[in-house]
Amino acid sequence: MGPRKLNNAVLDLGDTRRVAPLIPYHDKRLLLNSIIKNDYKRLREFSNFFYKTNGIYSKLCQYVAFMYRYDWYLVPEVLDNNVAEDKILKDFSKMLNYLDNSYIKKICGEMALKVLINGCYYGYLVPSKNSILIQELPVDYCRTTYSIRNMPVVEFNMKYFDEHFKDSNYRMRILNLFPEEFKKGYALYKRGKLLADHNGDGNGWYVLEPGAAFKFNLNNNDAPVFIDIIPLLLDLDAAQDLDRRKQM
Repeated sequence: MGPRKLNNAVLDLGDTRRVAPLIPYHDKRLLLNSIIKNDYKRLREFSNFFYKTNGIYSKLCQYVAFMYRYDWYLVPEVLDNNVAEDKILKDFSKMLNYLDNSYIKKICGEMALKVLINGCYYGYLVPSKNSILIQELPVDYCRTTYSIRNMPVVEFNMKYFDEHFKDSNYRMRILNLFPEEFKKGYALYKRGKLLADHNGDGNGWYVLEPGAAFKFNLNNNDAPVFIDIIPLLLDLDAAQDLDRRKQM
């Protein structure tokens, strides 16, 4: 066989093609083209597929995400010597309980894992007296085009509720689970008030409260961190399949 025919034969091998014949997760050229064009949505699809189906990729993401212990500590600062010691200890104990109930180690590890798989993480701080509550936002319906004091300002597309929850009653139940700000934004969207910012932009984008909504990523890049490894996994999958055929 000539090099050309052999190359085509190798591209048709591997378990990935047989697992998802209708979805081009086996297409190495499509993946490399998406990396070059910074097609983040397509890259997240590749990353999530391989996280669910490839043990090498999933274990790598889990290992790095939970490598750090995410330990925390609280340092009391007394600004007035006239304050009673019992009050200081009471406030200190109250804050310790607040942070203990927040399960910081767990939520930090989970957010780090989402950053590695999806390239970024969007969240919203929900007001609570007993613990830190973070509501994860769907990454495909969030963006950051502005910043305040070097902190990204998160915009949320209110189309999310119409596109994912077709039943109106169920949609309103879901909307009530979100903070009050989302209800206001959705009402503006339904009245046609959330227009596109510029030509080529979509409508429905609502600016969330800075400080409440936040975003995490690495190196100011929204591409999945280990996306460059997937082409090598595709080559490995094809090589292993070819070796099995040769053994047979």
